[in-house]
Amino acid sequence: MTIQQAEQFVRAYLEVLSDDTKRGNRRDPSLLPAPKDRVMKAIKLEIAQLFLVNSHANDDLTRPLINAAMFIDSFSELPLDASEFIESMHRRRREIDSYYVELLRVDRADHFFWQRVYALIGIDVETKRTTFFAEMKERFGFGPKAGSEEYNGRRPVGRLAID
Repeated sequence: MTIQQAEQFVRAYLEVLSDDTKRGNRRDPSLLPAPKDRVMKAIKLEIAQLFLVNSHANDDLTRPLINAAMFIDSFSELPLDASEFIESMHRRRREIDSYYVELLRVDRADHFFWQRVYALIGIDVETKRTTFFAEMKERFGFGPKAGSEEYNGRRPVGRLAID
């Protein structure tokens, strides 16, 4: 996920969330621009972007993101009990708070800032080079093949020692 994709997900999610007629009620999960976990990752990526440009102190910019994260569990197939909904809001708030504490530990001047942020969030980073080589290995038959047996009917043989 790139920062531009995260911005698009967050913008679309905030647009869906702004429908005040459903505030506090269950919402259809199909309205989400992506699955809940991807939307949460996008929100965390946006918070990291604000942290990088030193706008993290500006509550007007971070507050909508934190509130959006708290309400993500209102998008569910089954209606939530009021106490369950409040607990899920608190759980999401603690998740964002703990993420922010971890983000504060990352040095903004670090050359590997974004790699560290992506690792914190749990986003796998693939480059075109790594996917190219993985595709070439699969095409030419190097490495394990998907769905094949481990030894293709052969038994592994240990190394022979010549004394």
